[in-house]
Amino acid sequence: MELSKFDRVTVITHIRDSYAEISTNPVDKSSSVVLCHDGVTKYFATPCVAFNENHDVYLFPFTFEKDGTPWEDANHFLFESARNNKPGYRTDTALKEKASMLLDYKVFCEQRKIDLLKFIGRKPKRPTYIYFFDLLKKVNDGELARTSLNKKTKVVYDFYEFISSKPNSNIDLRKVDTVESVTRFFQNSYGHSYSKKIVKRGQSLAVSNSASPIPIGYVRESSEDLRPLLKPELNELLLLLNTKEFSVDERLMHFIALQTGARKQTILTIRMKHLNLFKEESVLKDRTFKVHAGPGTSIDTKFDKPQVLYFPEQLANQLLTYSKSTKAKQRRDKFIAKNGSILSDDDMYLFLSPQGEPHYMAKSDPRYKITKSKPQGRNTYYMKLKWKKFAGSNYPRNYTFHWLRATYAYYYYQRLQPLAAKGVLTNGDIISMVQKRLHHASREVTESYLRLFDMVVDSRVAAQSIYEQQVFGLYDLEMDAYNE
Repeated sequence: MELSKFDRVTVITHIRDSYAEISTNPVDKSSSVVLCHDGVTKYFATPCVAFNENHDVYLFPFTFEKDGTPWEDANHFLFESARNNKPGYRTDTALKEKASMLLDYKVFCEQRKIDLLKFIGRKPKRPTYIYFFDLLKKVNDGELARTSLNKKTKVVYDFYEFISSKPNSNIDLRKVDTVESVTRFFQNSYGHSYSKKIVKRGQSLAVSNSASPIPIGYVRESSEDLRPLLKPELNELLLLLNTKEFSVDERLMHFIALQTGARKQTILTIRMKHLNLFKEESVLKDRTFKVHAGPGTSIDTKFDKPQVLYFPEQLANQLLTYSKSTKAKQRRDKFIAKNGSILSDDDMYLFLSPQGEPHYMAKSDPRYKITKSKPQGRNTYYMKLKWKKFAGSNYPRNYTFHWLRATYAYYYYQRLQPLAAKGVLTNGDIISMVQKRLHHASREVTESYLRLFDMVVDSRVAAQSIYEQQVFGLYDLEMDAYNE
């Protein structure tokens, strides 16, 4: 019986010694014998001293022919791409996607009885061109996006490029696709221009790099259009958060975003050890606590960039209270029951799900490399569904958790305005301060925020001190009263 596409790929959790030298005889004392499945054939694997377990391959997609035998060419190609850290193949998610697209091509050829290693005749008779024209028809019919076509044909070309490089290969890459090297000019986030040589393939379609217009009253960050909540909207959010529909930990997640401007991956990877920073001797003059995030801190950040967050004293106290609550302790106990002592008490996540799992798996989590479906803050989506269900009719329907970051920036900007009016701060100072708090690499992104804020007309917006009073005035409650 022939296997379906779904059954033609499996995931190997961990491939050790991916850089090991394979030989028929031992090379040195570190060589270990490996017995094949027939129980007779054996070979020797000698680890490479220059590479450790960090260079192993994790969650590798292993593909099969339709009769269940390994698809050796594809597996060899994917393995070498993963092992050599080939661009586009560097993560387990990307590798799995490439394997799936390569199988799509394989199945396409099998269904049409096309020999995918046979390139003879004119272009319309060759496997890759037949596949390209079929995809092109789907694009024209509106069934497939141009970018999807480019991805599918790119992995096919990469596959043949690898096959053609093997000794005694009969694949002529010139017959697979027509390619040319072109120079493109770009501009980085600092405004500096640079050039880059890229390969332009014939079996690809032009895709517009022009972004869609940003709606009036919004700012675009990370391809998402967002805006700050104005006072009536913020009031409604806070009132809703203070109902039984939202748990204490969900409420705290919102308050961290509102009070620090942190993104969800940062909020959801805060550990218990970071609460040790909330001590009287560490409080700053403005009654905030400084917390470092990013590489080496166990807190994830966007692009792994170092960040500094400032937690208001009252928020810090509420986090300490929650960490000691019955609910938080029970969730930590569930985590330990399921995962053992893979995390120390200090490295334990502050926020865990009712099942005792993190809402967002940090890259420093020991399970990160071998976990197929990593939690990535899906809980913020479910909180959004609650907002839509219980919020009033005038509440913005397109509101997302990321808007809280813009809201933080807006009220922080409002707080600085009196200082600018007195001449204590210049406009340049304000831009730099907001940029620092939002951790923007580009000053231009920060300036787009401030242009939006200057457009906002809301005489009801108070200064930051009143804003903080709003938030915490609704949060004056006993944590343990909400221990479900």
